[in-house]
Amino acid sequence: MKLSTSCLVSMFWIFSTQAQHYYLPLSHELNARYDSTLNQLGSTFHTSIKPYSINEIRQAGANDTFPSFGLGPFPNSQSVLSKKLFREHLLQVKGDDYQITIDPIFDLSVGISKETDTSFATRANGRGVQVEGYFGKGFSFHSRFLETQALYPSYLDSAIRATSVVPGGGRTKKLYGGFDFGVSSGSVSYALPKYFSFQLGYDKNFIGDGYRSLLLSDNSYNYPFLKINANFWKVKYMVLYAMFLDGPDGKGEDRSYRRKYGTFHYLDINIGKRLSVGLLESIIWKYDSTRAFDISYMNPVIFLRPVEFSIGSPDNALLGLNFKYKVSPKHHVYGQVMLDEFKISEVRAGDGWWANKHGVQFGWRSFSFFGIRNLDLSAEFNYVRPYTYQHRSSGTAYAHFNQPLAHPLGANFVEYVGTASYSLKRWSLWSRVSLADLGYDYNELFEPVNYGNNVLLSYEDRPSEYGNEVGQGLSTQVLNADLKLGYLVNPASNLMVEGGVRLRSSQNDFGALDATIIYFGFRNSFGNRYLDF
Repeated sequence: MKLSTSCLVSMFWIFSTQAQHYYLPLSHELNARYDSTLNQLGSTFHTSIKPYSINEIRQAGANDTFPSFGLGPFPNSQSVLSKKLFREHLLQVKGDDYQITIDPIFDLSVGISKETDTSFATRANGRGVQVEGYFGKGFSFHSRFLETQALYPSYLDSAIRATSVVPGGGRTKKLYGGFDFGVSSGSVSYALPKYFSFQLGYDKNFIGDGYRSLLLSDNSYNYPFLKINANFWKVKYMVLYAMFLDGPDGKGEDRSYRRKYGTFHYLDINIGKRLSVGLLESIIWKYDSTRAFDISYMNPVIFLRPVEFSIGSPDNALLGLNFKYKVSPKHHVYGQVMLDEFKISEVRAGDGWWANKHGVQFGWRSFSFFGIRNLDLSAEFNYVRPYTYQHRSSGTAYAHFNQPLAHPLGANFVEYVGTASYSLKRWSLWSRVSLADLGYDYNELFEPVNYGNNVLLSYEDRPSEYGNEVGQGLSTQVLNADLKLGYLVNPASNLMVEGGVRLRSSQNDFGALDATIIYFGFRNSFGNRYLDF
């Protein structure tokens, strides 16, 4: 989606409201500045709906100046160069009720990947521009574009060649042994006083309180959407209409992607001072020559399943539950349940019926662990049965741009994730470790068979009705570990310098692949990148 700045400017002057409103980037690193405040005992903030808006964060008590929240004082120098490097946007036009900013953005990195029997250089050369602003204190917008050429470690290189897209990114072209691709995003949002907000965008969304989400994550590429939020009393209700793209037809780099659509209803309720519960329903349906956009799915009221059943729908319907319980001011537990299909009688029988498709998440999170300010820890368990998120074809699968809309591993896995982060003013230290047992879609002869891992495959091609269990197929153990030290150069544009080491090890009956990637980078933190799969 390409946004015209001139059109945006003319639109934003039309209205004015009571509270300044714009969305933060969907970033674990940025959210960490606010999470301890937003998760305080008694807070009514709905943390499971992301990205966050700045006016809601301020209402929750994070009243320090954005974007310098929690970073301490800036350098004393008042020179123009110092201000532009360390605290301000490159270009800024600001008045009493409007602001427009322009910044260059980067994703530059160099590194070396030492693998099982070789080593080679990795690099990324990403450059782009970001334009953001607000008008009338109710309208806001952002537009961002990044062009990148990159060489990746073997496991990433193989995944990109198999799907034709960079994980979390866009469509690629092969370039001198590496890849060339662009990433663009943009949105226009408008907030009415107190209760309603609207966002028309080409970006991502996330539902959940953990590192992963089994309901809707930011794992896949950006997509066009219209989002409506209603916030009243202890309730927040989100309606999301989205257009996704199915895997390409034709051959070669000029292949086109087929459209499909999704409707998501999510109702989040705070119960008392400690518990919050969210209910999700989603419908994925495909576009074809015999069926135009299905207007019945524009119903903004939750519980579409009766509508879907009444019209004899061939579409993919999923239900989800999200919860969070604050055990104490510094500790809380959270979790999710995703239901695709199941029968109670078959679950009780325990025979591994293929259509008992569901996923479960359970996690724990601690803020300022052992009384050390800004030391946050989490531990998370994810379990997804075979064939979950699959449907009759990829046109109704829970996926976009050849990537899952939920967990990057797809389905048919068990995963354990641990994270730790510590920040001191502009410095941050991040660590993540994940261990997964999963079953790839290959048999003992390394022939492709649908064992339920790849969400793009049709569940009608399953090899058996019963006896299905997590890890079936090519049983593989995957370990990912990442340790990263970063320095926030400029909080206005989220520009960071970082360096770290990432380990990945996978092992199955056909051998092992180990990689140690040492890297140094210079980038703007405006989105999450899930390379731990």
